[in-house]
Amino acid sequence: MNLLDRRRFLVLSGVTAATITSVAATADPDPFPLGVASGDPLHDSVVLWTHVTGAATVRWEVAHDEEFRRVVRHGEAVASSGAVHVIARELAPDRWYHYRFSVDGVTSRVGRTRTLPAPGADARHLRFAFASCQAWAGGPYPAYRDMARQDLDFVVHLGDYVYETANGSLAEFRRLHALYKSSPDLRDAHARFPFISVWDDHEVLNNWAADHKTSPDGRPFAERRANGFQAYYEHMPMRTAPVGDEWPVYRRFRWGRLAEFAVLDTRQYRDAQACGDGMNKPPCDDVSDPDRTMTGPEQETWLLAGLRRSRARWNVLAQQTILARFDYDLGPGRSYNLDQWDGYPAARQRILDTIVRYRPRNPVVLAGDWHSHWVNDILADFDDPASPVIASEFVGTSISSGIGWDAAVRQGLPANPHVKLYNGSYRGYVMCDLTRDRWQSTLRVVVGQEVKTLAVFEVRDGVAGARQVEGGDGISGRVSTADGPLANAEVVVGSVRVWTDANGRYLAFVPAGTYTLEVHATGYESVRRPVTAGQQQDVVLTRVTAPYAGTGRRVPGPYAEAGVTDVVLGNELVAMAVANGFADPQLPGATRGKPVDLAAVGKLDQLDWMHLPYVSAVRPTGTEAWQRGLVVASTVEVDGTTVRVRAAGGGVDVVTTYEVAAGEPWITATSVFTNPGATGTWWLGDAIDYDGPGQRSGVAGHGTIATPYGSPAAYLTTGRWIGMTGTDAQTYALVYANSGFTAYGNGNWIQSQHEVTIATGGSWTLTRRIAALPTTTTSPWAALDTL
Repeated sequence: MNLLDRRRFLVLSGVTAATITSVAATADPDPFPLGVASGDPLHDSVVLWTHVTGAATVRWEVAHDEEFRRVVRHGEAVASSGAVHVIARELAPDRWYHYRFSVDGVTSRVGRTRTLPAPGADARHLRFAFASCQAWAGGPYPAYRDMARQDLDFVVHLGDYVYETANGSLAEFRRLHALYKSSPDLRDAHARFPFISVWDDHEVLNNWAADHKTSPDGRPFAERRANGFQAYYEHMPMRTAPVGDEWPVYRRFRWGRLAEFAVLDTRQYRDAQACGDGMNKPPCDDVSDPDRTMTGPEQETWLLAGLRRSRARWNVLAQQTILARFDYDLGPGRSYNLDQWDGYPAARQRILDTIVRYRPRNPVVLAGDWHSHWVNDILADFDDPASPVIASEFVGTSISSGIGWDAAVRQGLPANPHVKLYNGSYRGYVMCDLTRDRWQSTLRVVVGQEVKTLAVFEVRDGVAGARQVEGGDGISGRVSTADGPLANAEVVVGSVRVWTDANGRYLAFVPAGTYTLEVHATGYESVRRPVTAGQQQDVVLTRVTAPYAGTGRRVPGPYAEAGVTDVVLGNELVAMAVANGFADPQLPGATRGKPVDLAAVGKLDQLDWMHLPYVSAVRPTGTEAWQRGLVVASTVEVDGTTVRVRAAGGGVDVVTTYEVAAGEPWITATSVFTNPGATGTWWLGDAIDYDGPGQRSGVAGHGTIATPYGSPAAYLTTGRWIGMTGTDAQTYALVYANSGFTAYGNGNWIQSQHEVTIATGGSWTLTRRIAALPTTTTSPWAALDTL
């Protein structure tokens, strides 16, 4: 059984902490199976923690040396539900100590901790790491193994320390914390550095907000919250304890005059998410309500007052979710993650206005939650992209939690030029090094079982905004054209595919060695060149000067599915892949010859597939109408700029010819249906399924079709097109040479339906333009009537 399988087994089986310890390799003896930890350091005290089994009284010691020859504090503590919390007081400021616990002659491992510099001290240097999101099912924790080897002063944990299950009992939360602490890498990090910790949502329930949630096991939410709080306290080095379901954990830490940290709780006091919550969702009126708060009035007042009074060189907001705006909609609309600060813009603006008015020195925001690395400029007013940069934000990727929304973020990047770096491909953490003159953030990522540097960014004292100073350990560079940086180009190195951001930057991690670097972009000639891991490679692309059809190219995009055997047609405006080896399980045995990737110039592929064409003896209806009438191709032939597909199905032979010409934002597709048998009537046409976020269908004369999934309907068209679009400001459409057909479908897919009678030996021809258009107007369908 491999480690991931073992972990899943343990999660599902509910084994005890003692059993977990016996499975994992560990240096922590009974009765200290969960190790030792310290946290909440001040200039004269620090919290020491352990968890014991079968003991009530525990002896503790603090010493200057690891051998405990110079013990400076000691005492006894009584365990409560196994948890031991000791506040070691009257310690000297700004120095390291060692600590340990003992029970009945058995001594724990030796932990290492430190105090902060005295208030007002002229501290010159600070080095810390911050982390979040460590789902157990995500696998082991090499990020913590790497962190424990660093020279850090402390670690800030921004939440999602454990991930909840449906069971909200205290016993279940205790089981989860014990399970997570069974990681030797996590225990090593705790033993080596003091932690400053705060929760996010999964310590209680996904996306919880104050008391605006329902526990999935039916228990009162206040009880679930109290159980989550209690287990968190029992397993973390926290200075205070909860009282039922209330526990103020926002607090402030000062590193002399160098840095001041405001550690926020953005869960316990927030208003419920607006518009029913959701990611990549247009904001409703409630979003702009000026009274909505992320932190609650009392915490917000505390935060703003601290920013007004601060005299620190660096002013840090350590909190959970992304503060910078991120609009997923590349068109004129807006689409946000309403669980982040984008769902609470008035509260965010009050923070930004305070920074603008009172000018605390060098504000820096830390965040987690979104399982990806970000570096963001914080603008004075996100409604005005030209407003000044007033702060920098570093968002750390997850320790182990996966990301299912990477493609949606990548396609939204061009609408958010204040995002200086985004990468959702890797797990890891962020290491920060501060002096009086500069802040340096090193973005660490897990590659296999190794940890490497993704990039290094720097903020200079008195200069708002971060700039990249190192490209990291991978293959990195910038893709540009004669007109400047090129967004949405695809870079392929070995099996790794990445896409350029709004500034044309890319970064790919591969093991040491020599590779072929490929760069593909719709409307541009592909480039291939040798590259060695660790190099920086800038690439300049030239525009396509003649239409093409053949293998060896790619339609760029994280949703793209075509491989090396599939055929790509394109010109300077559009590119489309026709399947010749790729097989989609939704079109079983019938994907060959059908369009599977499609993108306009400057865009990424958002197409799942086009079922083009279909042949059905009965009119397709119902939720699976898009799959009716599968035809199976026998050959895919390429001739110059033409691709010809020979297929058959439903008793009809079909030859579909795809052609591309210069200067046209479409591919022409002509299907000839020939009847080799008796005269008959068929339903013929095509279906479109759009893969990207915000998907919605359109029909001529009806505009946007908002019918929900599971409720398809028929629409008589007043024009000659059907289409789909989403938040990437790109419209896909089939524009027919003939009119008089019916459109059938819903917001998730749309198809054309032509009722045709074909005599024996006769044929019928269906011609359409497959269009991919960048949209810039309020109507994504406006241009289709002119094609």
